[in-house]
Amino acid sequence: MRLIGDIILFAVVAIGLGIGSAYFAVNHADRFGLFQIGPWHAWPDAAGPDVNPYSRADQARRGSLKLASGEGIAFVATTDDKGTPLDGACHYRVEGSELPSRIWTLTLTTRSGELIDNPSNRYSLHSQDVARVSGSRFDIVTGPEIMGGNWLQSPANVPFKLVLRLYETPHTSGGGYSEIELPSIAATGCP
Repeated sequence: MRLIGDIILFAVVAIGLGIGSAYFAVNHADRFGLFQIGPWHAWPDAAGPDVNPYSRADQARRGSLKLASGEGIAFVATTDDKGTPLDGACHYRVEGSELPSRIWTLTLTTRSGELIDNPSNRYSLHSQDVARVSGSRFDIVTGPEIMGGNWLQSPANVPFKLVLRLYETPHTSGGGYSEIELPSIAATGCP
């Protein structure tokens, strides 16, 4: 009788560990293949035929679709250059020079990836629409109140993230991500 009890206990523990480890792996799949440049991070191998099964399961669970390696790469920032989480009540300056891609976009979303409703109906900026400061340099600001120029509205007192997508960049097919000079993100004022 004790043998049957031990077998049942072993089976329950094995099933619990199996389900628990799979749950942990799928819910923390964003740690697999993470690449970081300053506050920006990306998952260059999150799409395509060689994607790991945990990332694929995470994408299916979230309903997200990553850019394939031939299409481009998306970088996400949830902090500024100093590592402070991005806060919608604060103002930030995103500065950089021309990025190595045919086109790029910068989108401001909630941490869960939802677009932020705003009166200007401006949800992202496109590389062909961004006014340049000097030559190929650009300067984009974020803040909760309406501003002119290269501006994206942040949600007041809500954490947000910036998503920088580079389309048709030569780095997606040949690597070399560390050579990309991504924009800086600096806080310019908080209430």
